Amino acid sequence: MVQGNQLLDQGKIKYVSDIAPGANIFKVDLAAAATRLKLIPMVKDVQVTRSLPSTVVIGVTERKPVGLLPTGEGFIEVDGEGVYLQKANAGAPGLPVVTGINLNLPSPGEVVKDVRLGDALTVISNLSSETVADLSEVHVDNDGQIRLYTIEGIQCRFGLAEDIQKKGDIFSQLLKELSAQKDKIYYIDLSCADNPVVFYDIHKGAI
Repeated sequence: MVQGNQLLDQGKIKYVSDIAPGANIFKVDLAAAATRLKLIPMVKDVQVTRSLPSTVVIGVTERKPVGLLPTGEGFIEVDGEGVYLQKANAGAPGLPVVTGINLNLPSPGEVVKDVRLGDALTVISNLSSETVADLSEVHVDNDGQIRLYTIEGIQCRFGLAEDIQKKGDIFSQLLKELSAQKDKIYYIDLSCADNPVVFYDIHKGAI
């Protein structure tokens, strides 16, 4: 029996566990099965236990992708800890592309080591799912300054990875309030959470 999986296919989990259907549960090496399953990049943690009279229960905690990284061979998904999960296509719903990273591509299941990536993922992980769904790109400059770009092309100069939830709430509210003027916005500056500023493009007839 497999529990906790949402992204991983149940058949794959059973296959990798190498637990034969109908096997005597007292002869199953639970630790070995768990070790095999932890080799799946999408698996963050797993517990393999016996449930009398005849069931082996595989409880899986999955890693959840939060962003995409561009590589020379396409895109890869990473979770909030920067772990390379799997290859992906651009435009995956709710997964903004993270740019500005010096990427040395590791193997699936390994961590992409870059300080700027950590800042970007911290921001993404602490924004509301609604706000993240509006994003197409998260860019990190060399000095750690972060810029967000919405699917509709609005730029937000987010500043450093601090006061994230406060900035995120303001950003979400501004997107709603300014929806009718989105084509006139040059950028939103949230680098100082206590002093958000909206700059308009004077060439587009903004007021």
